[in-house]
Formats: sequence, C-alpha cells, structure tokens
Amino acid sequence: MLRIPQTRYDLALLLDRLTIEGGVDLHLHSSCSDGAKTPQEVARSAKRNRLRAFALTDHDTMAGVVEAKEAAGDDILFFPGIECSAVDLGSEVHILGYFSRLFVSEIEAYLEERRRDRHDRNRRMLSKLRTLGYPIDEDSLTAYGGKGNASVGRVHMALWLVDYGGCESISDAFRALLSEGRPAYVPRPRHSIREVTNVIAKAQGVSVLAHPAQYGWCRCPEHPSTRTRLLERIMRCKNAGIDGVECFHGEATEEERRLLFDVTTELDLIRTAGSDDHGRVDTHAPMYFGSTRFV
Repeated sequence: MLRIPQTRYDLALLLDRLTIEGGVDLHLHSSCSDGAKTPQEVARSAKRNRLRAFALTDHDTMAGVVEAKEAAGDDILFFPGIECSAVDLGSEVHILGYFSRLFVSEIEAYLEERRRDRHDRNRRMLSKLRTLGYPIDEDSLTAYGGKGNASVGRVHMALWLVDYGGCESISDAFRALLSEGRPAYVPRPRHSIREVTNVIAKAQGVSVLAHPAQYGWCRCPEHPSTRTRLLERIMRCKNAGIDGVECFHGEATEEERRLLFDVTTELDLIRTAGSDDHGRVDTHAPMYFGSTRFV
C-alpha cells in the first residue's frame, strides 16, 4: 500500500504520477461544505467505484478529512485536501490544497477567517432574500449541512429555494437570485493567488489551480491564440506559487483537457484529475472510477 510522502516535493510527484496512471479522483466535496454526502459516504463511494486514490477537498474546511480517512481505511489512498477561492486579475479562481497530514494546524487560522467571511456574507444575502419575499433564515440552512466547522454558502440557500422558494433546480436558483449580478448576490473578500499558495506552502501542502476550463481560459481550444493566452495565464499562476493544474476536470471537454495537459507539461507543473463530484444529480460531473484513464 502506498503511503503519502511527508515532503511537498514528493507529495506533488505522487499526485502527478497517480493521475497519469489513472483511476483517481482528487476533487470531491462532502456535506462539510456544499456536497450532499457525508465524508464517510464519499469514502464509501470511492471504494465502491474502485478508485486507487481520492481526496476530500471541501470549501474552506477540513472538518471531514478524519471521518473520510477512517471510512477509507487502508484499502484506498486518501489525500486530505481543501478548496479555497482567490482572485486573478479581478476574477475568481479556485485553489486546491493537498496535504500529508489529517491535522494541519498551520492552515486552520486562515480557514477560520474564511468561514467568518462566509458567515457575514450569508447573513447579508439572507437579508436580501427576505427583502425579496423569501422567509429564509440561518437556521433554515442547517437542514442542508453546516454544523461544527462545516462551510455553509450559496448552494445551501439554493437547496432551500428549490424546496420552499419555487426554484426548479440549484442552477435555476443561481440564475435567478444567487449568482453575481443577481438580486440576492453579495461578494465576499478574496485573497490573491499568492496569499493562498503561501498559506498552503507553509503547511507543507501542494497548490493546484482548479478547473481552468470553467474560467473560460480554454474556449476555442483549437485556436493558437487560446494556447498562447493559456500559457500566459498559467505562467502567471506558477509565478504566484501554483504547483500544478487540474487538467482533467469532470466538466472539461477532451479538447480542453488535452490543451491543459500540454500547456501544464510544458510549464513543468504537476497534472491532476478531479471530477468535482458533489454527490447529487446537478450540474457537476459524477465521481470517477478506478477504470477511468486520463492520458
């Protein structure tokens, strides 16, 4: 059975090697943030899918990693992880952090600050929703998760709006009310990529840029200009401390994946794969399988 290395360098190499070999899923969410399954259920699904390795990467919290590891046992390699928001040239991007330890004290103060930001934003968005005629409060969200150090956000509001607010789906709730520019939206403080990668590096973690295709960076992948701009963008992220790129995201097309793989390889960064499964039938892709191959 493989063991997770203790150094950042070796951890990065292992993440890359496992991705190239296939059968891994390094981007999964649980009910500790905006996923539908408990950490134990995520681990059991990973085992049922016969994955060789998986990571739990909840938003702004590592509250579920111990439970996921216990449920995984020694039958499957588990990476404790995190997903944090950052800003690149004014636009939001997400950074995945991977660690060798279940308890990462060096990052907890940062995560607690992020959770306070989320709580403040939730309070303001809920106030806007009530003004718009939706009788929702903070207690309403706990029915959809959010206990302890769990991370509550817009997805939980969307789930309430589907059940009680007349929205047809999570996507419908975001389009109508919760996305940027919509009536209930409130921005929250964002840190630079460098600030996020510094926090992860100080905890001996590995930083990976999540799902670049979702930012529109790979649009028209067959055009030479797309490759040129993508090189510039990922080089900027590398200079800000990024160790790798999630080349094989669940919602990326084959053409986008190939472009990201080629550019990431050219820039000597590690390549990772993650479905971004949230455990429910929605806009997110389902969990990968042990038979899934990426290259």
